[in-house]
Amino acid sequence: MTPDVRNQKKTIMRLRFQQACEAHQEGNYEEAAQRISQIHQMVSSNMGVDSDLYWYGLNLTITWAEFFLQDETRDFNAWAVGQACTALRAAA
Repeated sequence: MTPDVRNQKKTIMRLRFQQACEAHQEGNYEEAAQRISQIHQMVSSNMGVDSDLYWYGLNLTITWAEFFLQDETRDFNAWAVGQACTALRAAA
């Protein structure tokens, strides 16, 4: 796979993730689940084909699962900032 094609696929996954976050924040949980499912399908199709895309997509789905399981906020960006602050405090 060429680097350009790989980058295009990463961009698609990133956009689907962003769409899922926006849908979740708006309370449209079915659309959010559909977008994450699309990422998961891309992860599955890249297993054994392109490890970079596979792990990129898998990390997105793991991050989504961690966000989805928490109940502090529906805003992904706020949650992500909180996670980063927690990691920085732990590292200090």
